[in-house]
Amino acid sequence: MQLASKVIRLDLNYSSEQSHYYRKTTTYLAPFKEESAEHFARRILAYLSLFEHSPAIARQDGRGKSPDLYIEDQYSQLRLWCAVDVLDEKLMQRASHQAEQVLLLVDELDYRKSKGSYRRHFPNLSCTLLTHESLLSFCEMLQGHMQLDVWRDGDQLLITDGQHSLELTFAPTLLH
Repeated sequence: MQLASKVIRLDLNYSSEQSHYYRKTTTYLAPFKEESAEHFARRILAYLSLFEHSPAIARQDGRGKSPDLYIEDQYSQLRLWCAVDVLDEKLMQRASHQAEQVLLLVDELDYRKSKGSYRRHFPNLSCTLLTHESLLSFCEMLQGHMQLDVWRDGDQLLITDGQHSLELTFAPTLLH
């Protein structure tokens, strides 16, 4: 499924009682040329899961050679490389060497097809697997102007747009 909008306005009301982080913000997100709604939805979900760490979103499709989202330290060193597609062994090795932590937020069926074989070779890797149903549920929230409320409780996110809601568990990050 393709997206109709070239730019999406995201009005976000984010709350985390545990970390006492509360923000109301507006962000503009642009899907890559010919990016599917499912892929774009995974990028937005990754952004929401990392929101408290102020992730940067890739402006162009790196096809695995660069992260979909990333977090840098004050010296422009990668603290976190986040990909929303299963990476092949070579790209996984590249990500693992360039960043302190690698986070994959991928469709569980794609991950099972790859057998996740590289997971044991990369100790700085964490994975969040999304069910196809969860992804489709979030895709129903995609609009040209999205208004989302997000509540974080530990590794749990509750996301709602007022009509639909979705609860997801994300892999913990090593970021502090």
